[in-house]
Amino acid sequence: MPTESKPDTDMLYEQAACGLLLTDADGLILRVNQTLCRWLGYASNDLVSKRRVQDLLTIGGKIFHQTHWAPLLKMQGSVAEVKLEFIHSSGEPIPMMMNAISDSFDADIYHQIALFIATDRHKYERELLAARKNAEEVLQVQLAAQRELALVEARFRNAVEAAQLHIWHFDAQTETRHFDGSVRDLLGIDETQEISDDIFLQSIHPEDREREALSLNATVDAGAAGSRITYRLNGKDGVQRTVLSASRAVFDNDGTLLQVIGILQDITDQARRSAEAEDRALFAEQMIGIVSHDLRNPLSVILSGTEMLSRIGLNPDQTRVVQRIKRAGDRAHRLISDLLDFTVARLGSGLHIGRQMVDLHSLVSDSIEELKLAFPNYKIEHRETGTGLCEIDPDRLVQVLGNLVANAIAYGSSTEAITISTTVETEVIFLKVHNFGEPIRADLVDTLFKPMTRGVDAPSGAKSVGLGLFIVQEIVSAHGGEITVTSSAESGTTFSISLPGVHSSVAK
Repeated sequence: MPTESKPDTDMLYEQAACGLLLTDADGLILRVNQTLCRWLGYASNDLVSKRRVQDLLTIGGKIFHQTHWAPLLKMQGSVAEVKLEFIHSSGEPIPMMMNAISDSFDADIYHQIALFIATDRHKYERELLAARKNAEEVLQVQLAAQRELALVEARFRNAVEAAQLHIWHFDAQTETRHFDGSVRDLLGIDETQEISDDIFLQSIHPEDREREALSLNATVDAGAAGSRITYRLNGKDGVQRTVLSASRAVFDNDGTLLQVIGILQDITDQARRSAEAEDRALFAEQMIGIVSHDLRNPLSVILSGTEMLSRIGLNPDQTRVVQRIKRAGDRAHRLISDLLDFTVARLGSGLHIGRQMVDLHSLVSDSIEELKLAFPNYKIEHRETGTGLCEIDPDRLVQVLGNLVANAIAYGSSTEAITISTTVETEVIFLKVHNFGEPIRADLVDTLFKPMTRGVDAPSGAKSVGLGLFIVQEIVSAHGGEITVTSSAESGTTFSISLPGVHSSVAK
């Protein structure tokens, strides 16, 4: 058989898969293989007997070689897997793993060194260190977040306890509700009993269960951001409690519902006080209606008496007294009428209107003539547009006009004319009352038509109970119309009413 050719020992040494060095005890290179020369970019004769191994290291490597590596090798005779950076002939550092053993030969100490390039390992270690540093930073952030979360939770718990709130949540996965132990107080059960969804639902007043279920379903199924509902709980201790339940849905990033967080607040005392206040207000309004109605009869007698007295011969002083009585009676009659309308509007189904076919322009003109007699010192003008025929409640519209003109006289300029405009268009009629004077503040416009509200201060003698504009709005609403107001120092104040009042046959 032919003899197989194998690399000799020298070839195995020179072309080994690692760098090999032989140095004396001081590190002077005595022999180096071609592998290491190729890695470092040197020829063998550039290193042998000319360089020490520590001369090939970076400054940090030299310090480590002197303070750690050499003493350790001398002390224990070997060093394994030490990473140092060697300098390439071009000046670039090359990370290498170094294994070394110390041996004596003919009474001389020699160091046998094996080197492995550790570029990938070096990169991995750097990435590992960076990852570790990043993990430590993340850990610090997480610990800080946990501390902050614990602080927020403590504050939240203090707020919940101070406000006497009770927490519950609905788990979207199990479709069940879970309750804090404090909910036992609302259900009237002791600490030995568990709070289940069924027990809670059974405690809800039968008349309120459907509303409560709809509220929860709206949040769960429709994705409503939150809801508030008030219902009654029949406690096991025989006490009925009124609770306010507020809930809010929590979603993940893709919009999937995770859970619904809710709070319960016992508002039994507030609900009782609110009901008592409503009863008192209702009673007061009923009394206003009763007293106002009962005052009409004696007032009618007074007005009839003044009418009869004015027809008989009276001296001037007597005539002035009778006229003052009549003016006071007329004013009292208007106040009583306003109070009765207010009571009907608040306690009944709204003001009643009876539509009739009338000429709007003539109706307003006649009413203006009466207003001129009542307010002889004021100038009232009328502007009309369109045919005038429309279907409205004439008495109520005259009442609207009277209230608006009285309002203009009470709060407007006494030297500028009050202008009333009537316009009849297809399917719509317009009535506007304009006056100059102190403008209505912008922050009062939204509340102007509420009862007992005034836009600006008026002289004490011109003040009323503040129901005129409220009744105007109720009459306009009963007609299915709208009323708006604009007010400025330059343009004056204008109340604009639009009513769907034109009869279809007339429009044709």
